[in-house]
Amino acid sequence: MDSDRQERIRYFGFAGFVGLLLLLNVTGIFKYVFGIDTAIILALLAGYKIFYNSISALLEKQISADLAICIAAIAALTVGEYVAAAEAMFIMLLGEGLEAYAAGRTEAAIHRFVEQLPRRARVVRDGQEVEVGVEELLPGETVVVRAGERIAADGLVVEGFSGVDESSITGESVPRDKQPGNEVFSGTINGNGRLAIRVTAAGSETTLARVVRLVEEAKEKRAPVERLADRYAKYFLPALLLAACLTFYFTRDWLRTVAVLIVACPCALILATPTAMVAAIGGLARRGILVKGAHFLELAAKADTIVFDKTGTLTTGKFQVVRVMGESEDEVLRLGAAAESGSEHLLAKVIVEEARRRGLTVETPGDAHVVPGRGAQCHLNGNTVRAGNAAFLAEEGIISTGHLLEEADKLGATAVLVAVDRTLAGAILLRDSLRPGAAEAREELEGMELSHQVLLTGDRRRAAEAIGREMGLHNVEAELLPEQKLERIRQMQSQGRIVAMVGDGINDAPALAAANIGIAVAGSGAEITAEAADVVYLNHSLDKLPRLFDVSRRAVTTAWQNIILFAGLLNVMAVFAAAYGILGPIGAAFTHQISSFFVMLNSLRLLRVERPTGRPSRWAKVLALWEPVGARLGRIDPGAGFAWVWDRRRELARPALAGAAALLVLGGFYTLEPHEQGVIERFGRKVRPYKEPGWHYKLPWPIERLTRVEAERVRSVEIGYRTSEGAGGEPAAYEWNVQHRAGRFQKRPEESLMLSGDQNMIELNGVVHYSVVRADDYIFRLVDADAAVRAAAESVVQ
Repeated sequence: MDSDRQERIRYFGFAGFVGLLLLLNVTGIFKYVFGIDTAIILALLAGYKIFYNSISALLEKQISADLAICIAAIAALTVGEYVAAAEAMFIMLLGEGLEAYAAGRTEAAIHRFVEQLPRRARVVRDGQEVEVGVEELLPGETVVVRAGERIAADGLVVEGFSGVDESSITGESVPRDKQPGNEVFSGTINGNGRLAIRVTAAGSETTLARVVRLVEEAKEKRAPVERLADRYAKYFLPALLLAACLTFYFTRDWLRTVAVLIVACPCALILATPTAMVAAIGGLARRGILVKGAHFLELAAKADTIVFDKTGTLTTGKFQVVRVMGESEDEVLRLGAAAESGSEHLLAKVIVEEARRRGLTVETPGDAHVVPGRGAQCHLNGNTVRAGNAAFLAEEGIISTGHLLEEADKLGATAVLVAVDRTLAGAILLRDSLRPGAAEAREELEGMELSHQVLLTGDRRRAAEAIGREMGLHNVEAELLPEQKLERIRQMQSQGRIVAMVGDGINDAPALAAANIGIAVAGSGAEITAEAADVVYLNHSLDKLPRLFDVSRRAVTTAWQNIILFAGLLNVMAVFAAAYGILGPIGAAFTHQISSFFVMLNSLRLLRVERPTGRPSRWAKVLALWEPVGARLGRIDPGAGFAWVWDRRRELARPALAGAAALLVLGGFYTLEPHEQGVIERFGRKVRPYKEPGWHYKLPWPIERLTRVEAERVRSVEIGYRTSEGAGGEPAAYEWNVQHRAGRFQKRPEESLMLSGDQNMIELNGVVHYSVVRADDYIFRLVDADAAVRAAAESVVQ
C-alpha cells in the first residue's frame, strides 16, 4: 500500500473516530473525559488544522473560508454551546477530506517505470562484448542488442536487420524495420534480429529520459485551481461578522449573536463544490471513467478543444486484414500465411489467423523462416514463396509493386507483398482497426461545442489521414515526436484554448501532462501514461467519452445550485430567524446541518448513470451507490480494506481492545459544579454518601451510573392563585379586584379559597421557596417534589 493511500485511510479513519465520539456525546453515552465535556475536545481536535490554516492565512494577509467557521466555533465555545462547535468542526473536517481527494503526483510512477528499463548493456570494447551498466555508456561506443531485448541508448544501427517496436516513443503501431543507418531510441524493444548500434545519446540525454523530464516539467508548470469557497471568502466573512454585530447591537443578546454566527457558518458553502464533484467522480467511475481530482472536472467543463492520439486511442492497436489484392484472394492469402507461419511478427500472426478464419488450409513448411528487416519465406510445392516489403521482393528482381503500394497508401494500410519465385502474386493489406464508438463519440463531442478537434500522431501520414477520414476529423498532424506533440498543445493553450488531450503510450505522457485535462485510454500497459493523465478511461469502446464532459458540466451547475440555494438563500433566511430569536444556538446548529444535508442530497443526483438495457434490482441500485463512493473516494476499496483488517485481525485485536478499555475507564472521570451534587447508583442501588462538588471518579457504565442534582438552586412553587404566564409588573395596589380583572392571576377554586383558623374565608396567593438538602431522597423518595412542597405548605397555612 503506497503512502498516499495510507494517508487517506488515516484521514478518513480519524474523521470517523471524531464522528463516533460526537454521536456518543450527543446521545449522552460518553460525554465527559477527566470531567471535561468531550464536545470541547472534539471541537479542538477536529478543528486544529482549520485553526492553524486560518491563522497562517491571516499572517499572510489572506482571508479564507475557514476563518468564518473558526470565529463561530470560538463564539459557541465561549457561551457554552460545545456540541454546536463540535458539529461545525466535524462538518469542516469532512469537507476538507473531500476537497483533499486527488491523485498523487507522478514521481513514484516515473521511478517505477524507470526501474523496469535495462540496467545493463552489452558494449563492444577491444573486439569483445562486455556487459556494463547503462550509465557507463559513452557516445560513439557500439552496443549489441539481441532479439526481444530493450534498447538501452539512442543510436544508429551499424549492423543487422530487425523490426523494432517504437510505439512507446512514436505511437506507431507497426514495428519499424531497421537496417544499417537507421535511428533507434532507448526504451524501444528489438524484434527478432540482432542489432549492433552506435551510441549517440545515453543516460539522461536519451529520448526516454527527455520524455520523463517533460512530464515532470509539464506537471510543475500547471497552475493550481483555487478553492471555490476561498474565492468568495473575502465577501462572505465581512457579511457574516456584520450580521452578528447588527444582531448584538439591536438585541444585546449574546445567545442570538452566537446563533447567527453558527447558522451562518459556511459549512454548506464549503461542501457545495466537493460533494458535487465527488458525486460526479463516483458517477463517472460507474461508467469506467476515473477522474483523479475535483478540479479536473472544473477544467473539463470549460474545455473547448479536444486532441486525439491515433494508435491505441482512436484505434485498438490490433491489426486486421482490410483487403487482399491479386487474381485469387484466397490463394494470395494462403501463400502469405504459409510463408509467415514460421514468424512471430505481429502482422504475420494476423495473416495466419485471417487465413484460418476464412477456412483456408494453412501449410507450415519446415523451412519457413524470417528474413530480419525484410519479411519471411518458405518452399512450397517446389516453389519459393516470399512475403514481405518491397525491398525484399526487389532483391529478387520484382519491382512492379507500385500500384499495390499506392492502394495501400490510399487506405492508410501496411502492404505485405506476396511472390512465388520471381512472380508477384498480390498483396495483403493490413490496418489498425478503429476503436468501437470512436466516430460516434467524436460526433457527439462536436455537438457539445467541442468543435475544435485535432489528431496528433507519430504514425505515418497516410495511415493518419485514413483514420481521420473514417473518423470525420479534418485537422490531422502526423509523424510527430513527443516534443512536437507537447509543443502543439502549448501553442493551442497560448491561443486561449482549454485543451483536453486523449491518448495512450509513453509518447503521449508529456502532452497529457501539459494539457488542461489529460485523458489516458487504458490498455497500453504504460503506467507512466495513466499517472501523467488527469483522467483514466477504462472502457474498450469510446462511446462513453462524451459523458466525461457532460457530467463535468452538470457537476459545476450542481455546485452553483448548492451555493446559491442552500449556502445562500437558505442561510440568509436562517440568519434572520436566529437574529429574531426564533432559532437558538442548538437550533442554529441543526439548521446549518439541514442546509448541508440538502447540499449532499442535491449532489447525489450526479451518481445516477444511464439506465442499462436490463433493469437492475433495487438491491443492485443500493449497492451501486456505495461502489463508486467507497471504491473511488480516496481510491479506497472497501473489499480490500476488509480483507486487510481480516488478515491482521489477531494483530489488531489487542490494540483495539486496549483502546476500547482505555476509553471506558477514562470515561469514569467527571466533575460536579459548585451548585451540583451527584448520586451514584451501582447496579441500580444508591451509594452513600452522595458526591459533593469537585472532581470524582465512578466505575464505567453499566456498573455505576451518575445522576446530577442542582442542590443549591432555589426552587419555588405557588399555592392558591397561580401567576399567569406572561404577567407584567406589579398590579395596582389600591383595589383588590384590579389584579383579577387585569388577568394577573389564575383562580384555582380548590386551592385559592381557604378557611382560616378563626373560621373566616380567605383568598390566598403564596410562594414557597425551597432547596434540596438530601440529593438521594430528592431522587428516590419523591415522585413530584413540587406537589409534595405545595401540599405541605397548604397544610401549614390552614
